Amino acid sequence: MLLINNDNNDTAGELEQRTPIERVLDIPELWSTILAYLHPKQLRRLRLVSRRLYLACTPHIHVSLILTSQKHVEVAWDQDFPSKLVSSLRIVSIDQFSPALTHLLNECTNITSLDINVFGLDVDFLQELLDYCPQHLKSLVIRSEGFVSLESIVETFLQSTTVGRQIQSLALDIGSTGLFETDALSWTIFRSLLDSCTSLTSLFLSAVKVMDIPESLEEINPLHATKAMFPNLVSLTMTLCDISSVGRIRLLKMFPNLHTLDMTCRDDVFQADSGESATNSVVALEMTTQDLCEQLTHVRVNSRSQSEQEGLFRFLGHLRHLERLELSGLATQGARLLDLAEEWSRNKVSLKQLTLSPKYRKLTEEGLEKVLLKPCFSRLLVLDAWCGPDLILRFWNRETQRSQLPFLDTLRALHLRKEDVVSDLDDGAMEALNMTLKQLPRLVDLTVGTKLEDFGVFQGMGRDPEVLLPDPRTVMYTGPEAVDWSDERPFLQTLVIGCSTEFFTHRMGDIPRQVGKRFRFLEDFKFT
Repeated sequence: MLLINNDNNDTAGELEQRTPIERVLDIPELWSTILAYLHPKQLRRLRLVSRRLYLACTPHIHVSLILTSQKHVEVAWDQDFPSKLVSSLRIVSIDQFSPALTHLLNECTNITSLDINVFGLDVDFLQELLDYCPQHLKSLVIRSEGFVSLESIVETFLQSTTVGRQIQSLALDIGSTGLFETDALSWTIFRSLLDSCTSLTSLFLSAVKVMDIPESLEEINPLHATKAMFPNLVSLTMTLCDISSVGRIRLLKMFPNLHTLDMTCRDDVFQADSGESATNSVVALEMTTQDLCEQLTHVRVNSRSQSEQEGLFRFLGHLRHLERLELSGLATQGARLLDLAEEWSRNKVSLKQLTLSPKYRKLTEEGLEKVLLKPCFSRLLVLDAWCGPDLILRFWNRETQRSQLPFLDTLRALHLRKEDVVSDLDDGAMEALNMTLKQLPRLVDLTVGTKLEDFGVFQGMGRDPEVLLPDPRTVMYTGPEAVDWSDERPFLQTLVIGCSTEFFTHRMGDIPRQVGKRFRFLEDFKFT
């Protein structure tokens, strides 16, 4: 047991002589992180060790409370329960009020996040629960597997005007009952939701049919779409939602300051209105996307249809502040992506993250090579692609023994997810990968999906596992005799690798030495 008396008054000389670990223990934020792993009932016992330490840590301690049964709710009756420290509450399975739940909600007045996850959520229970929501509530998540219409859930939420005005993050994930009406949300109710949540900055919708039929005929044309009305909303996520291309344009036009967009919707969500002629569709789409979401920095789209690729790439091409792009289910040739990269380069766009998960192998290593050489990717921080070491080989210069990747000095995360077999790779691919990784000074996150046969790809990387670390009591950190850590790069923190059957069977015992000692800053290690 470690006993610390924080109430003693140390002199200035004694403070200077204290070890680094003793000085670190004076940081309340560090203590709060450690104490977060204790049971909530034990937190208040900290005051028995040191009242000064308890008072210093309390503002930084945030307790997350999960209620999965009425027995868990009864913790509120315990006089040692730190109700004032509870900032996050998750209610699972409980679908009725009890005196204990009422007492808990009355005592926990500092809750900022509420997650309601009830299989068959009842609107009366939801209404009563929202009435007890504290004044500090900022984040609300409502999940249910159905048995109640989505529109009734939203209408119940709208009746709690206090919650609506103060909420900043809202997530609705209501499962379908199989009836069309239960998971549909009319455009009128949807607009009422946005009008009521005046402080809303983040909106998450799952499995929602947004009924975007306009009230007036002139709004059918995308050129007359809804104007910007909700400047506070900066993040929009729509997962497995059903919305037309016209509805998507009308929706995005309402959020002029949107920074993050995540859409996994119906296949034609990025197409022009099917009711127009082909020529008029292109013109209308061009005019409506030029001033659409100009502030977007992060876009994640699951594009499953080849027919909507043109509209999607037109939309992406107009984004001047784009920094992170994630495209999954991609079914396009590298030439189309190359045109997009050239357009970004002309407009001085500088991407920091590129994630490509194609559904079909139309985007080859050769096509991706041409794309990555464009100036818009010169300062890339994260590259995540369904490719193997053959992609890295295409940038390797055998004469200079240097990689020609344009983002060598900036890349922090590299994910090569293609599950190749080593024998199927081009000659020299693994050697080129090994040499390239040594030339990435900032790399901390690595994924190699290839089914490796040994640890050869890591030879010469990190620190030599056969050489002992310097003694921390005598090592010099500054001055001419200081230890040079640069030869240990990359300082990997996360590593994911694939492995062959032989590797898994006969070489697992080498992991502590080849991985644990070689990459001593490693925090997470997994096999694909």
